[in-house]
Amino acid sequence: MTGDEVGEAGLKTVMPTLTIAMNAIIIQMFHFSAERQAMSPVNFAQIQLQIREMGQLAPRVARERLERVELARRCLAELAEELDALRSRVAQVVQHAPTLRCAVPLDQPLTAHLPPAPQLPLHSLLAADGSQINPNAHDPEPFGVINVGVFIMRPGLGDAPREVVRSRLLCQEALYNRRGHLLSEEVVALRRDLSERQELLELARNQPAPVLTLTDGPLELFREPREDEDFRQPFADYLHVLQELAEAGVMTAGYVDKPRADLVVRLLELTLLPQDALSRAGVDRPLRGVGDTDLFWPLLAPGERTAVFAIQSGLSNRFTDRLALHFFYLNVGSAAHPWLARVEIPAWMAVQPQLLDLLQAALLWQCRQMGGRPYPYALQRAHEVAVVRLEEKQQLEEMILAELRRQGLMVGERSHKQSGKDLLSKRHR
Repeated sequence: MTGDEVGEAGLKTVMPTLTIAMNAIIIQMFHFSAERQAMSPVNFAQIQLQIREMGQLAPRVARERLERVELARRCLAELAEELDALRSRVAQVVQHAPTLRCAVPLDQPLTAHLPPAPQLPLHSLLAADGSQINPNAHDPEPFGVINVGVFIMRPGLGDAPREVVRSRLLCQEALYNRRGHLLSEEVVALRRDLSERQELLELARNQPAPVLTLTDGPLELFREPREDEDFRQPFADYLHVLQELAEAGVMTAGYVDKPRADLVVRLLELTLLPQDALSRAGVDRPLRGVGDTDLFWPLLAPGERTAVFAIQSGLSNRFTDRLALHFFYLNVGSAAHPWLARVEIPAWMAVQPQLLDLLQAALLWQCRQMGGRPYPYALQRAHEVAVVRLEEKQQLEEMILAELRRQGLMVGERSHKQSGKDLLSKRHR
């Protein structure tokens, strides 16, 4: 046989084996692909088509939004000094739409941009943040935890900051409401908000004045169900703590990073509604998709803030007299990268310019400590000491089960549904 014939014969001999091997590899690849597809919760092929449709619509959507932004900015400029007329318009619309939610101007033009104080006044600063473990009926023994971290410092004095952590276990009767249901995530969150303020009040009493307290997020609470008995008492306690802070002269502020609110935009929309459509305020949205930051970021130089506005809304109306909710926007960014935050304060602070100056300067100093990603340093530290991680939740569960067994009690089992979820979570790590 020639060399070619030998090679051809050898190839014929090997081909069946190669074919079998290749088929096995293809089958394995198919099973691997199918397994990967089965593991993925997202149908990427289907979503990809929707992404393409989104991309095709994006230029038109962006163009229409820009037109609304330009209209809103024109309205802001034209109505900047019409404060009495705007307040009257809000009062008129509320008669037709009592759930109206918008900003209400005070005594400064809508386009005001106020620079910071040249120096940071001495003050005590306390920042609080909280985290929670929500009770889960699928766990062997349901439990909850409210964890609050407070970071205390006196900027400019060189004193060492201090951290305080308060942890509260929710177990047994404390886990249930009056109807015998496990506490919802919303109710636990409301109690966490209340605990943050209570800790600030207790600790602020021992600090040198002036004292500023900060929390992450708005002072106004959005917790459902708002008329439920589980909400009413904690909410009343929350207002009581804010009142005590006011009586003690302790400043309090809520810091909202990357705000998406459109309170001032909604105010401007009222002037675009015809007289016979006032009941449609908040429903008909001629400036939909425009946020307050679209209005103010071109106006505010680094460090500047807007005028102070009051908040008109169904829930905010429960914050009455000295506690009535107000807000302003503050540019904590740089000339190259503006970054606006919304700051909520009670009425008693809004009418004291020296307190507003202190708050503005303090927030700017705090944000500068974080470099290119401005956010109050003290709030970041409070979050770090407050957060409860998954492994800590698991450790707490083991401690609870061990104590129950030590007392000779039977402990429950994790539901099969939860066990399946836990197994799937481990596979995806």
